[in-house]
Amino acid sequence: MINMVIKNTAKTLLISSALAVTTLASAAMPNQWQLDNSHTRVGFSVNHMGFSTTMGHFSDVKGMVNYDIKAPSKTSMNFTIATDSIDTNWDARDEHLKKEEFFNVAKYPTMTFKSTKVTFINPQQAKVMGNFTMLGQTKPLTLDVTLNKVANSPLTKEPVVGFRATGTIDRAAYGMTAYASGITTNVPIQIDGELVEKKAK
Repeated sequence: MINMVIKNTAKTLLISSALAVTTLASAAMPNQWQLDNSHTRVGFSVNHMGFSTTMGHFSDVKGMVNYDIKAPSKTSMNFTIATDSIDTNWDARDEHLKKEEFFNVAKYPTMTFKSTKVTFINPQQAKVMGNFTMLGQTKPLTLDVTLNKVANSPLTKEPVVGFRATGTIDRAAYGMTAYASGITTNVPIQIDGELVEKKAK
C-alpha cells in the first residue's frame, strides 16, 4: 500500500513538472544561457584513508548553455573551472592540491567540459555526454542532470533554470595518482547551479 502511494505521488509530481515545462515552452524563453556565478558550486568529495570524507569545491566556474525547451535534444553546454579556485576549508591542504602532484595549477590553470550529446529521459532529467579535460588529458565523461526549476525569478523577473549535475571522475586516469593508496581515485562530483539569460555585450 505504501509503495503504491509513493509511486502514485512520484508519478503525479513528474506529470506536474512536465506540464510546467510545457507551459513555459509556450512563453518567450531565451536559447542561450550562462552560469550565475553567485548561485553555482562545483563540489567534490574523497575518502581519506577510510577515516573520513573530505569535501571541497571550486569557486571560479564559467559556462555557457544552448538550451531551447522547445527542442531539448539540441542542448549543448561547456564549462571552464579555474583549478586555482579550489577550496577544501583548509589553506595548507589547498596549497598542496595546487602543486604538481595534484592539479598543477601553474601548468594547467583550467579544467573544461564540453558536451557531445544530450539525451533527455523525461522533461526534468537528462544524460549529458561530453569530453572532460584535466591535466592536459581529455576523456569522456557522462553527467546525470536534473532540472530543478524553470521559471521567472521573483526577484529579477528574468527567466532562470536551476539544475543539479552529478558524475564520477577517475583522477588516476588523468595522471593524478598521488596518494592513491589512501585517497580515493574515483571522485564523485556534484554541480549545483542556476542559468540566466546570456546578455549581449
